Amino acid sequence: MKAAKQAGYQQNCENWDMQFDFDDVLDYPLPKGFRFVNPDECDRDKISKCCWKGFDHEQNEGLWDHQYEQSGYLIEVAPHATTNLAVIIADEEGEYVCYAGMWWTPENKLAYMEPLCAIPEYRRRGLASAALSELYRKMKPLGATHMAGGFHDFYKAIGYKPVVKWTYWKKQ
Repeated sequence: MKAAKQAGYQQNCENWDMQFDFDDVLDYPLPKGFRFVNPDECDRDKISKCCWKGFDHEQNEGLWDHQYEQSGYLIEVAPHATTNLAVIIADEEGEYVCYAGMWWTPENKLAYMEPLCAIPEYRRRGLASAALSELYRKMKPLGATHMAGGFHDFYKAIGYKPVVKWTYWKKQ
């Protein structure tokens, strides 16, 4: 940071990525009317639609029209991608309303959760907390000791702690 300042950079902002320590317990129930979908039997188009809506692309880029269909296919070839460990939550009609991906790296015992989203009309119902709890239940027996999360206050509210500080710099 000192070298960056000497080179004429100024810190713009910062945030903290959170991690959940598996010495603690993450146990939020799946709300009534929803079910977990077996990732080995999932509909990739529905996952893409859930992510499109869940990351608010409809607000910025228009209604879902299969624009994002490649996402599920590309992630499968990425190193450490473990799509079979993902958590998918469907509503009573079978529409996917929450998705939590998983990148398992047993070498460092890190359960790297990415991405996590819930479509807007289903937010604040406990789905993301239930999805992370399900990931916790899947990953702990595999030897995971920590699970990565984002920087939103949501993570802190369910027991994640700040671990990785990101700083953003701009040349003056």
